[in-house]
Amino acid sequence: MEQYIPKSVVLAEIERRKSELQSRIAELSTFESNTLGLFQEMELYDDIISFLNFLEVKEVDLEKYYHDFLQKEWFDKNCSRTVSEMMAFTAKHFFELGLQATQKGE
Repeated sequence: MEQYIPKSVVLAEIERRKSELQSRIAELSTFESNTLGLFQEMELYDDIISFLNFLEVKEVDLEKYYHDFLQKEWFDKNCSRTVSEMMAFTAKHFFELGLQATQKGE
């Protein structure tokens, strides 16, 4: 089973870690040997944040989509079909929709 984490939660955690790192850097002397590594880690956090902000997040009203889909693709065309045929048709449609989204990188 796939699990999804809201983008805002991921960004908040990265920002929290970045803030902790900034505090550690501020406490260090500029002559300490690991300062460069900390600055590189800070750049990595910035790169991850930039990448996450690049990703498109779509809000989808699945209930409305499903209702519209059933009305347009099923009831208007296939009124005489059974419930199990409708469920199989719907499952196939949403499976194909998921494949298309995966292939597009959405």
